[in-house]
Amino acid sequence: MLPRESCLAGKRMKAVLSGAGALAEREPTIRVEGVSKEFAQNGSSLPVLEDVDFYATDGEFVSIVGPSGCGKSTLLNIIAGLDEPSSGAIYLNGQRAERRLGVVGYMQQKDLLLPWRSVLDNAILGLELQGVAKKAARSSALALMERFGLKGFENEYPFALSGGMRQRASFLRTVLADQEVFLLDEPFGSLDALNRAQMQEWLLGLWESLGKTIVLVTHDVDEAIFLSDRVYVMTARPGRPKLVERVALPRPRTLDMVTQDPFVSLKAALLASIHEESRLAQEDIAR
Repeated sequence: MLPRESCLAGKRMKAVLSGAGALAEREPTIRVEGVSKEFAQNGSSLPVLEDVDFYATDGEFVSIVGPSGCGKSTLLNIIAGLDEPSSGAIYLNGQRAERRLGVVGYMQQKDLLLPWRSVLDNAILGLELQGVAKKAARSSALALMERFGLKGFENEYPFALSGGMRQRASFLRTVLADQEVFLLDEPFGSLDALNRAQMQEWLLGLWESLGKTIVLVTHDVDEAIFLSDRVYVMTARPGRPKLVERVALPRPRTLDMVTQDPFVSLKAALLASIHEESRLAQEDIAR
């Protein structure tokens, strides 16, 4: 039986590093404390997130899953500094982070490559915005082209690339910014099943070599389990952590694990939790 951590609605979540519940020995790289978010809608307030507690430690891979509309992407936007919480706080390396924009890497589902720039010039865009000289930025990007499966395509334009190559180019741009934390919002959602599986394996290899902290939002429970150290399940809107599962699968991960009992058991637990939230959301709509 896989060890499970659970969190009750509205209760502060402690930083847990083992299934036995030991407290973290050092501050998590990311800590979200009591974050709520409301949006104005038709003259009233729409609560999207409610009292969210979340953490990710140094070098950890954490995924967030949940029913549609539960605020997963909103939470990433807040951590990235693209939005501000209505209440609560974000901490990075133990320090309250009021200004977060540009401090963490953020890759969204759409690759957002500029069609008039080559693969190389798209990759260095973030470095240019940081004030890095173009020659130095290009040198840094060229050194990573083979590792990202883009060698020989440096001077191609986005329209000439496959979906997987576009995503790798986008992620290269994120990596070159050399942030400690990467936020990924459904980065492989537009890919077919085969390309998606290949990209998942590629991302795992890259993450293991980089040693970065990654937070992934995904609708794919298999993807969350295969990639992650821990998986958060969010409630229906207003979203808050309902369940946290530690993924006790050995690393390195291999695709044959998805048919083995530990994987299947964990998937069943996560899906049951998500389906319950989806049912409750539908009942609320019906009322």
